[in-house]
Amino acid sequence: MIEFKNVKLNVNNIDILNELSFEIPDNSVACILGNKKSGKSSILKILTGVYRNYYGEVLYNGKDLNDFKECKIDILHDTREKDPDITVNEYLKFYASIYRKQEVNDLETYIDNMLKKFSLMSYKYTSLDSIDNENYKLVELIRISINDPQVILFDNLFSSENVDFNEKLLEYIKDLIGHKTLVFASRSLSHVEEIVSHILVLDAGNLVACGKKEEVYKKAELSNKIEIEVLSNIQDAINVLYSDANIANIVYNERIISFSLLSNITHSDERNQVEAEILKKLVDCGVEVYSFKKQRVRFEQLFGRLKG
Repeated sequence: MIEFKNVKLNVNNIDILNELSFEIPDNSVACILGNKKSGKSSILKILTGVYRNYYGEVLYNGKDLNDFKECKIDILHDTREKDPDITVNEYLKFYASIYRKQEVNDLETYIDNMLKKFSLMSYKYTSLDSIDNENYKLVELIRISINDPQVILFDNLFSSENVDFNEKLLEYIKDLIGHKTLVFASRSLSHVEEIVSHILVLDAGNLVACGKKEEVYKKAELSNKIEIEVLSNIQDAINVLYSDANIANIVYNERIISFSLLSNITHSDERNQVEAEILKKLVDCGVEVYSFKKQRVRFEQLFGRLKG
């Protein structure tokens, strides 16, 4: 477990983090949310040892992180430094020789298998600095897999505008769930909402909310808003909605009815199932449904509610 206890950080006489206290359980998927300069990247820098001049305690399984050498933490940055003039194969071999000293004889086979898994075999002898940012992230995932850390940090991982790539990247990440502690730093939940178990919300170095996803949603009164337009039997439609235990905040006017799904319905598959059941009930009662629109509350709206 990762624990921050009253952690304060000041850099160049500027307060970056203000007495943060939170826990991230082992093998959980946590997302640190916040706008620019909220302090989320500074938390990652503390965990990776870049910042050590903080006040308070940072513990891993009850031991001071700075003194606990057995804990392996690795990070995949959004930005990349100037790459050395070596091939992908040489790059991975170099780190493998450091990370996995007892398995040097198996490196070639291991690297080939990983390159095949990530569909990067054609890049094996390509110069590292000539690879695009998307494939570079995949190479970094292989490097991290070779290191086999207990904790993996992701700084703004889903920055690409390529939807297909982000989906592919998420599928690779899913393989790690339950085996590693995964910590994302991001401005949005949009890519990781499906897999995240814990949320921390930061604002200007202050912890606005933290806990299990359901707890944070409940605090924000986060709801899944739905608006339907009916052509007939509006009273029957209203009666159906009022009888459904998953529905709250029903408002109607002529042919338009809006309502919210309860905040404990957070998983996308569960939402879809509940929405399908509601629509079926309406149709079975003879209600002519002209439109059925879903409106998910964005993180910006969630964040605004939490700040209040």
